[in-house]
Amino acid sequence: MENFEFSQLAKELPLARAISGQHIDKTTMVRLATAYIKLYNIFGQTRRAYTNADYYYGSDSNWTNNHLDLLDGFFVILDRRGDVLYISETISIYLGLSQVEMTGNPMVDYIHEQDVNCFNSVCTNNPSRVFILFKALNYCDRYWPQMCNVRVKSSLTKRANKDAVRASPGYKVLRLEITMGPNPNTRMIACYPMPTPVLSTVTISCNSFVIITSIDLRITYADEKAHQLLRNDFYPDSNIKGLSFYTLIDVSDSDVISKMHFDIFNLGAYKTPYYRMILNQTSQTFYVESNIFRHTSVSSKQFNDSITFVSSIL
Repeated sequence: MENFEFSQLAKELPLARAISGQHIDKTTMVRLATAYIKLYNIFGQTRRAYTNADYYYGSDSNWTNNHLDLLDGFFVILDRRGDVLYISETISIYLGLSQVEMTGNPMVDYIHEQDVNCFNSVCTNNPSRVFILFKALNYCDRYWPQMCNVRVKSSLTKRANKDAVRASPGYKVLRLEITMGPNPNTRMIACYPMPTPVLSTVTISCNSFVIITSIDLRITYADEKAHQLLRNDFYPDSNIKGLSFYTLIDVSDSDVISKMHFDIFNLGAYKTPYYRMILNQTSQTFYVESNIFRHTSVSSKQFNDSITFVSSIL
């Protein structure tokens, strides 16, 4: 009788049938069921019927399996204590972890101990200044996601990359975009893995430019587009090479780069929120978002350490 009840319970769990059909011990099943009940209480049972337009154009107010499959990462829902109520199956693709293993457990159990404070502070933070920017520009009328870069356990990165001397074996850097759920005590998180710091694999779009600096953020290389945007227009032959990267940033946003400069030494890869760069060293600015990589190479004669900015213009 008991086994029959548990087999019936397994059918009700919000898991793929291939997973729920496998042998899951009773303790795990109770943990998953508890998480499902909490999720049900938060989101409720009402669900409107999807129209053809929803599937063709997408729906802003509802998540479907199609949305989650298209997400270049995975999706997490946390309760007020930080326990995982739901995590999408794609977690196994990006981190090699199991949906069954993580559901019902605290999210911080999988985050690097040095990044836990950062994660907790972002989860409890007020709407970010990026939201204030976009609201001022009439781009949105709701909270803009809080963002942070943290290292999360992964079975796919047991050994550090040979060019990342200070990498954290067993962890992968993720970009987390955290928003408030339908209940103020819940958090919905879109998790995106950072690209590998092997620069040949990073795609440079037409509205992007590349700057390479030393570890003190003094510029050692800038592509042609960066020169066009950032050099002094009063001196056409001027070169931004040799300048500090900080001199190209609006002073109000220097905290964004300062935080990145600190975190990049631990993480190896980083994605910034939007910040302002000074256009041609005038009083005008423009917004960019940067993927940043720390690249370390060791040869028999020298040790090279550099930071690469791949910045996209808003």
